[in-house]
Amino acid sequence: MMQNNSSCKETFFETCCTVPAELEELWNWFCFEKGALGVETLAESSTEKTLRIFFENKPTGGAKKIFEDFQNEIFPESKIKILEEAIRPVENWQANWREHFSPVKVGQSLIILPSWETEFELDGRHPVWIDPGQGFGTGHHLSTALALEMLEQFILNSNTIPESMLDIGIGSGILAIAACRLGIPKVTGVDIETEAIAEVERNIKLNGLSGRIKAHAGQPSLLKNPAPLVISNMLLRELLDIRLDLFRLTNPGGTLICSGLLGEQAGELCNSMSQLGFENCSSLERENWRAIQFLRPENKS
Repeated sequence: MMQNNSSCKETFFETCCTVPAELEELWNWFCFEKGALGVETLAESSTEKTLRIFFENKPTGGAKKIFEDFQNEIFPESKIKILEEAIRPVENWQANWREHFSPVKVGQSLIILPSWETEFELDGRHPVWIDPGQGFGTGHHLSTALALEMLEQFILNSNTIPESMLDIGIGSGILAIAACRLGIPKVTGVDIETEAIAEVERNIKLNGLSGRIKAHAGQPSLLKNPAPLVISNMLLRELLDIRLDLFRLTNPGGTLICSGLLGEQAGELCNSMSQLGFENCSSLERENWRAIQFLRPENKS
């Protein structure tokens, strides 16, 4: 999750690759976790896609190192081919964002808009404006969309709106902003990427929510006060690494929403969370991505 410094930078890094169709979403996610700014589909067939992936700066070791990390950490047998990597003029990146980041309607009442869409017809939906300084957290990725939909469903179906929410891995701030639009008074977020905090603060101001959202750089252990609602859109490995903090930070009787799971990974997370005392309440699934809502019962300590 990188800050957009395109106003002062003259170049950015891009790599082109072919990816098996079934690995596209996971590969894109992993690249964003490694600092990617955006992804463009150049060509596709029923079996594979050719992608162009943008970074603010060339990652250490280049595209080859990212691929090696993907094999070591996520999918050992992946057949991804790196076709090209190069430094490009930043103007091309800016034009790409304006071409591919369009408004997205999410759920019953939300619409995600790029910062320049100030005259768009809202049709009664709550606007969430995002300055696309980085790719993840624009609402286009299914894990983000599912997190937003589950958050919306929970709030709309609640008799009492939670007085606060914690956003673990706040990224662009999209979930925190949506929560405020849906009526939650205060949101506190944390992200291990220091650059992400500048992104959040810019988007908070863009949405006129200064004072209602606070973002901190660091691990979830930095947060001391639990909340009645906690949300986290991360990969399975990351969710498992912080599961004790997720339990600690969810009030007894409170709700935890997790997204960023491939369908077959949901069982592993549910088993791990149930050992801590969480109960699995509901899930949303689309194109093999899943979000899960957990309850921390009152009588669990």
